[in-house]
This record gives sequence, C-alpha cells and structure tokens, in this order.
Amino acid sequence: MEKIGFASEKNEKANYEDAKGRVIDALKDHFRPEFLNRLDDIIVFDILSHEAIAEIVKIQVNIVKERLAHKEIKLTLSEAVLLQLAKDGYNPQYGARPLKRLIQTKILTPIASLMVSKGISKGGSISVDLKGEELTFSVKKGKHDSFVSPSFINDGILA
Repeated sequence: MEKIGFASEKNEKANYEDAKGRVIDALKDHFRPEFLNRLDDIIVFDILSHEAIAEIVKIQVNIVKERLAHKEIKLTLSEAVLLQLAKDGYNPQYGARPLKRLIQTKILTPIASLMVSKGISKGGSISVDLKGEELTFSVKKGKHDSFVSPSFINDGILA
C-alpha cells in the first residue's frame, strides 16, 4: 500500500478525503457490507514522526521517574539514552506501541534487578547512560536502611 499522509496545510482536507477514500475502497475489498455498515466512522491517522516518538519517550520515562520518586529514588537518563530509545522504538507501522515494551525491557527490568541485587533504598538514585549502543546503569544505594521493593513494575507504570 502506498504512503498515506498530508503534503501541505493547503491541501490537507483534500489529501485526507483522498486517503480516507482509498482506505474505504481497501476495506470494501476485504469486508462484507454488513460489517462496514456497523462502523460509525473511519479515521485515518498520519504516521508518527521521529520527533513525536521522542516526545512519547520523554512522557513514558517521566511516568517511570514519578513512580520511583514516590519511593524516594531518583532516576536520571542521559539525552543519548532518550534518543536511543526513540530510535529503537520507532516503528511507522505500529506507532508508539513498541515503545512500552522497549522501555519495559531496556529500563524497567534492569532497574528492578538492580533494586533487588544492589539493595537500593530511599534516597538512592539510578543513572542511565549510553556506551556505544549499550545502556549502562550507575547506582547510589541511598541514605536509609529501608529496602524499596521493585513492585513498581507491576503497579501499572506503563499499563
């Protein structure tokens, strides 16, 4: 299927209608009229840009930071890490959905392992940086003796 998008603001409405018409024609080729008549509307979305993905990464990482802040643990990610996550998480076909899995795999799981293995407590901090294409984690255990459970992963950070 050819790329569907908006060329300029002037032709935005015409391009949208053209794209919507092509989508409807493709749907008619694959679905019965009885099914299509049950749909209220068909919305055509533009492909997310690299900049939009980078902003979504920042939003998702801020959610993780806030959850850790409630446990009095500071999380810092370098700009290089944010850019790498945006690059690795960019998928024009699936949009931002792979980002959640990527952040879970590359950030949350290693942090949970560090919390258990290093005994990070309240007042601790975790810094994430990039060496080559590998993420590196630097840990400061914290001031208090109380241990913080890594349950934040199951608390619905990225649900």
